[in-house]
Amino acid sequence: MSDIAKNNGSNVPSLDADYIKRLMSGIAESRASTVIAGGKPFFRLLKSGKFVFGQTNEEVQQGSKWAVNIMSMQHGWSCWVDGGHGKANELAGQVMAPMTAPKPARPDPIEDTPFKEQRSFEMKCLNGDDAGTEVQYTINSVGGFRAIDGLLAAIYDQLAKSPGYPCPVLCFSSETYIHKKYGEIAVPIFQVMGWADMNGNLQGAEPVALPVGEKAFEAAPARKRKAALDAAPQQPAAAPAEPVQPAPTAQTHIGQRRRPAPL
Repeated sequence: MSDIAKNNGSNVPSLDADYIKRLMSGIAESRASTVIAGGKPFFRLLKSGKFVFGQTNEEVQQGSKWAVNIMSMQHGWSCWVDGGHGKANELAGQVMAPMTAPKPARPDPIEDTPFKEQRSFEMKCLNGDDAGTEVQYTINSVGGFRAIDGLLAAIYDQLAKSPGYPCPVLCFSSETYIHKKYGEIAVPIFQVMGWADMNGNLQGAEPVALPVGEKAFEAAPARKRKAALDAAPQQPAAAPAEPVQPAPTAQTHIGQRRRPAPL
């Protein structure tokens, strides 16, 4: 068998423990800071104030509950550049790392556009038409940061009090405010409805054993939309108390202030 590496025809020494350790560390860092396209469908808030997911903008069922997989939580940076000629902004670069690791250093601007902070996490729907569906929620807006900051604070408190049920179970709603320059801006509201363990068992509920080989966080196909689910929202984990000033976005429009109907 021929050598993989050669050094002017001389023998190459075996890899020492220090090199292997450094290589393993580099691989782990590279994987942690890379987001691979083509994964779970994206969950997002439209300018209309509606939450959707997937390429077809499947509307999220009102009152549905979504468990956050805390092991998927990441922090980092993203850079969106102007698509030009009326096109939507384009993602030029991003660097992310698990929240168990330090936040990556802010990269240099791309085409004079600075990188902005970004957070992301995966969720699984627990009830309704989309039960079993897994999505990824990526947040980089000012209004979204206000919501996720409250969520992270709630998770922090829960980990200190009851670490066996670390996954927040959320219902989503939104409200809008009028920006003097960019018109109507939608901002998310996260409502913590309860807590679950990593198998999806709710705190205070009788544990349900998963079938052999089934994972708690595994994607399932979306289903046809039905009427809103009955729900009794608790106090929001995070809701904007006063109008915030988000970054400009080409998708905003002029309108009147709107608040969602009760779930």
